[in-house]
Amino acid sequence: MEEITLEYVENLADRLPVEEQQTLALNLSNKLRNGLGKATERRPQDLYGTWKTEFSEDLDIDAALYEIRHEWEKGLEELGL
Repeated sequence: MEEITLEYVENLADRLPVEEQQTLALNLSNKLRNGLGKATERRPQDLYGTWKTEFSEDLDIDAALYEIRHEWEKGLEELGL
C-alpha cells in the first residue's frame, strides 16, 4: 500500500470541482475544530460516566444481552430450521 502524502491528497483534491473542494475544506476544518481528526490527541472517557444517563437504572443488562444474543434463534425457528 502506498503512503498517502499531503501532495497526493492535494493532487486528488485538484481534480474535484471547485464546489466540492470548498466542501472538502469545510469538512476537514470542522473535523479538526471538533477534535475528530486523527491529528488531535483524544483522552479516554469513562464509559460509565458517558452512558449512565442513557439507560434506566433498572435495566437488566444480562437479560438484554441474552435477548440480543439469542434473537437469531427465534428467526431460525420461524424459518423452520
